[in-house]
Amino acid sequence: MVKGKKLLYGLLSVCATALVGVSLSGVTTPTASYTKAINAGASYIKTKTTKSDLDAWDALAVKRSPYGMSSKAKAVFKKELAAHFKSLDGHYSAVDYERSMIGALSIGSNPEKYESTNLVSGIIKTAPKSNAGINGKIWGITALSSKNYGSKSNAAVKTLVSQVVKAQNSAGGWAISGTASDVDVTGMALMALSMHKSYSGVKTAISKATSLLKNKAYQKSGDFIIASAFTTKANSDSNAMALAGLSAAGVNTDTYKGTSSITPVKRLMKFQKSTGQFRWLWNSNTGALHMSTQQATYALEQYRNYKLHKGSIFSF
Repeated sequence: MVKGKKLLYGLLSVCATALVGVSLSGVTTPTASYTKAINAGASYIKTKTTKSDLDAWDALAVKRSPYGMSSKAKAVFKKELAAHFKSLDGHYSAVDYERSMIGALSIGSNPEKYESTNLVSGIIKTAPKSNAGINGKIWGITALSSKNYGSKSNAAVKTLVSQVVKAQNSAGGWAISGTASDVDVTGMALMALSMHKSYSGVKTAISKATSLLKNKAYQKSGDFIIASAFTTKANSDSNAMALAGLSAAGVNTDTYKGTSSITPVKRLMKFQKSTGQFRWLWNSNTGALHMSTQQATYALEQYRNYKLHKGSIFSF
């Protein structure tokens, strides 16, 4: 009888150990340092950001956080995103449609019937045009690839993918203008193209871009820097977009180790303040901290998706 009890206690102990980090619903409780950083970033966005400043990228960061978007947060975002969209007064560029679509998806709205506007059709009409710019084309791919929106959307995506691949420079990167590669835009392009690895030229484009970021941009400090008109100092935005792009492409950035074995994700988290907000520049509270917090948070979420084999954070 004693032996039987010992065996039972042993089994219960094993079960208890196995359940550490598991909630009653059977979902693993997030405990990794990057997950804590995500939750802190999302919490800052929800509780510290002025409501009227909340936008689509805030909604995405909150939606993709481990705890998701509560009904209360959704109601706030629904009101603020609608106000932002209405303020455009019917004058929409490609990126306006794309940003609005990502926001709509994040709050569970139908992008084909958002505020009496078909955002999908808007992107199809505007993104492939030459005046959309590389950002319009990159985010056009991302937005239209969030779900299957039919044959016209699929055709537009193929056109946009071809345009983005063609726009890649000889060094393997992309830029808003000029010939010098830009870390941020290259990371964004990787996120978009990684949703269509089977398309012509995409694997080669991804290979060139990941090589550029690893061999030319990655520094011993853990930062990603390519000297250009607006990227001359270590900053969280560039680090975030590089991390997000590489993670979306399936690259294990944990193998990128700088001084004291710092990795890209560890370096990005060092930009985070105790409040959950992320700095833009190292040890500085100046600059667009709102954008830094958005981008760092959803970049860490893309990294988390890579670790969990969950694919793109833009797949809805």
